[in-house]
Amino acid sequence: MNAKIVDLQEWTPFGGGGFGESFFNKTDDSVILKLNKTSVSAEKALQEFQRSKAVFDMGIPSAEPYEFVTDGERYGMIVQRIQGKESFGRIIADHPERLEELAAVTADYAKALHETPCNTEIFDSESLHTRQMIDGSKDLPDDVKARLLGYIDELEPATTCLHGDLNPCNIITAEGKVYWIDLGDFGYGDPMLDFSILSHMSSWGPNPIIKNIFHIGRDVLKLFYEAMGKQYYGLRWNSPEIQEKMNRIAQIMAGKAICMWPQAVHVNLPYLQGKKLKARANLFIADQIKHGA
Repeated sequence: MNAKIVDLQEWTPFGGGGFGESFFNKTDDSVILKLNKTSVSAEKALQEFQRSKAVFDMGIPSAEPYEFVTDGERYGMIVQRIQGKESFGRIIADHPERLEELAAVTADYAKALHETPCNTEIFDSESLHTRQMIDGSKDLPDDVKARLLGYIDELEPATTCLHGDLNPCNIITAEGKVYWIDLGDFGYGDPMLDFSILSHMSSWGPNPIIKNIFHIGRDVLKLFYEAMGKQYYGLRWNSPEIQEKMNRIAQIMAGKAICMWPQAVHVNLPYLQGKKLKARANLFIADQIKHGA
């Protein structure tokens, strides 16, 4: 698929991050332009576009991708602009009384997502992807690595959809509708894997990082996680079986977090910089894995 060339004179930049830059169209307020950094290859950008389109085509509530584009150096896409959007995380930060309501909505949308058959020819197995990351880690001790790989192998071999980064800031509302956003980690597998971010961060995550990413503190994120779990699993939520599995899911995420550390450079957080801080964070995460045994 050839990328359509866009004229940046027709666009106004409004935001950016470690992975790229976003633009409003000067004459059409129904679309936005997202361009990746030059370090992202055309092949990688095309894959992202095709996957975003596949998510939309599967009926997952998300922004519709329209065109694969380039400015001559960077590659990206033109997508539907969802105006007036608010993330659940931001709403909860401003209106904490709505926490249980929005946790229940998230659980219901997650359950619908987890019941949707995934296109396994386009998307990856989250279990296999996580297994490969942990198995190839040079930072995890062999005994910890073996235990985490064992937990992964015990997961259900499901082929239904997973968001891959399910948290209260990746589900938004606009004009009475709800959408999933940030679908770069979309895949398929055991639905429990979609609880990994919440189960790990709400128990062990450093509070400054949690507040920066989710707009709410760890205690509030924990309440959201518990309310979502109760809505999703009902009376089974507090059963020893579910709680033990969630503990293992949290440990898997802790191990995965160490593997993903190099990607953290895209996050504009001053307290994530420096080798000493990286070492302390790795020790912190590894300690949680150790005591989770």
